[in-house]
Amino acid sequence: MPATNVLIVENNAEDLALIDASLRNEGYLLLRATCGDDALRIISQQEVQIVLLSVGLPGTDAFSLARTIRGVSRAAPLQLILLSGANDGADVNRSFEGLDDFIRKPFDMHELRARTRAAATRWQSQATLLKEREFYRIAVAEEERLSSLVLDQNQSLKDAYEKIRKLNEELERANKELEQIATYDSLSGLLNRRSLFTRLDVEIERSLRLEVPLAGLMVDIDRFKGINDRYGHPCGDMVIREIGSRLHGGLRKYDYAGRYGGEEFFIILSNSSASQALGISERFRSDMEGVSFSCSGEALRVTISIGVSCYRPGESRESWIERTDQAMYQAKQAGRNRVVSA
Repeated sequence: MPATNVLIVENNAEDLALIDASLRNEGYLLLRATCGDDALRIISQQEVQIVLLSVGLPGTDAFSLARTIRGVSRAAPLQLILLSGANDGADVNRSFEGLDDFIRKPFDMHELRARTRAAATRWQSQATLLKEREFYRIAVAEEERLSSLVLDQNQSLKDAYEKIRKLNEELERANKELEQIATYDSLSGLLNRRSLFTRLDVEIERSLRLEVPLAGLMVDIDRFKGINDRYGHPCGDMVIREIGSRLHGGLRKYDYAGRYGGEEFFIILSNSSASQALGISERFRSDMEGVSFSCSGEALRVTISIGVSCYRPGESRESWIERTDQAMYQAKQAGRNRVVSA
C-alpha cells in the first residue's frame, strides 16, 4: 500500500520541526509548504490525502485557503485539519467550515499523531467507499446493457434483472455507509462536529418557531490526558466509546448528542427546561461515576464535568456554545465530577 501523503502548511519553523519530528516515523510521506500558493502548487502536482493547515499564514486566510483546496480536490477524498493557537474558541467554532478536525497549539505530540492517524483512517474509508460506488455504478450500467441483448430470452432477462437488483442494493448500501462516515464520529458513534453544528441550527430554528425551550449540555471527561498517558490511547478510546454508547441509548429519540472535541461532547435537549436539563445531567454524571473500566489490568473509574445552559432567543449558536462551555469549566474549577448551570 503506498504511503499516505501529508501536506504540512506551516510557516513557523519551530512548529514545523515539531510536526516533522512527531510524524517522521509514522509511515507518511511528508510534504511541506510555507504559504498558500506553495500548498496549491503541491496539491496540483501530486496526490495529497491529509493537509495540516496552520492559521496565521502570511497573506492568507486559512479558512478561505481550505475552501480553495477542497474545491480543487473535489473529485477525491481529502482530510483537512486546522492547526491553531487561538484560546477564545473562535477557530474551533469555525473549523467545521470545510475542515474535518482541529488541533490546538502548542501541540501535544501524542494528540498530533493520534488525530493524524484518525484522519488517515477516515480517508481510507472514504476512498474505499468511493471506489465501491464507482464499481457498482459501472456494473449496473453494464448489466443494463447486457439485459437489452437478451430481451428475447425470458429466463436470461429475469436473471439479468435480478443481478441489477442486487447491484442496486449494494450501491445503496455503499451510499449509506458513505453518508454514515460523513455524518457520525467513527469512535463514539455520535454526530461529528460538522453534523452537530448543522443540527444545532435546526433545533434553534425549531425552538424559535414553536416557542419551546431548548437546553444544551457540554460534557468533558475529567483528567482525560492522564488516562491516555497512564493507560494508553486504547483505554481512552474505550472510555469515549462507552460515553457514546450510553448517550446514544439513554437520550430521548428527539434529543441529539455529538462529539464536540477530543474528550468533549455536546448534547441538545429539545423542548427541555433548565431544571429538566439539570436532572438529566446529574443522572448521566452519576451513571458514569459508577462505571468501572479495566485498563492494563487495573480497575479505572472515570468522572465527567457538565455545563448546562438554555438557549436565549436572539443569541448566536457560537454564543450559546461558549456559555455552556464556560459553565463546564466552572464545574472543573469547582473540583470536577459535578454539574454547573450557566
